[in-house]
Amino acid sequence: MQRSSITRAVFLVFFLLLSGAVGQAAESIGGCHCFRERAFVPAEPFAADDYILATSFNSLLAKAFAVSKQQIVMQKMQGGVTSDKLLIGLKISRATGVELQQLLDDRKEKGSWQEVLAALPIAGKIRGDELLEKIRAGLPEAEAGRLAADELIAGFFSVPPAEVASLRKSGLNEKEMALLILLAHISGKSPEVLAADKKQNSKSWSETAFALGVAPEDAGKLILQYPDKTLSK
Repeated sequence: MQRSSITRAVFLVFFLLLSGAVGQAAESIGGCHCFRERAFVPAEPFAADDYILATSFNSLLAKAFAVSKQQIVMQKMQGGVTSDKLLIGLKISRATGVELQQLLDDRKEKGSWQEVLAALPIAGKIRGDELLEKIRAGLPEAEAGRLAADELIAGFFSVPPAEVASLRKSGLNEKEMALLILLAHISGKSPEVLAADKKQNSKSWSETAFALGVAPEDAGKLILQYPDKTLSK
């Protein structure tokens, strides 16, 4: 075998191994940020917080929209797709049947979701969806992403929208709300009680979860298995 062929073969094997490793282990928030701290350590109680929030929310997106978690992670890591863009793209994809990647490519080319929805040949499929109609009318992406996240959390966990709005008003973002509601489901305690305990005792998210028997590395798995309260053996 010639040297160039050997080099190509080695590169291909390396690429496949790397892709598999990323799909299984990497989590991302707002770009390519692979987390090294994935376990709760009492001496550094906040070290795994970014990870537990990212893995649980990525799992929520994957299960709610019936896509692979690897696809979610890779869109953020390699595509640099923000959470707002991803949420909106997933919602439009589910409503219209257009592939997510096509929608994200169109968003990048056209510059706004308003232009994407205006150009869709099957735009009639979004009729009756209040949020998508607002996006087509020019709702800013950040606000649309926030509303899409709140809608997703309320629907996935069967929580009244008013309760999600109340949690949002208290200062929690969508990743924190999703984890909090999951922990409330597992523990039988209300989200408000858990949030108050976390705040009063200055606990981290990973510490709050660990105290309820949920290791940071298991939070995403519990979302994928929801509404089960314990991990399947």
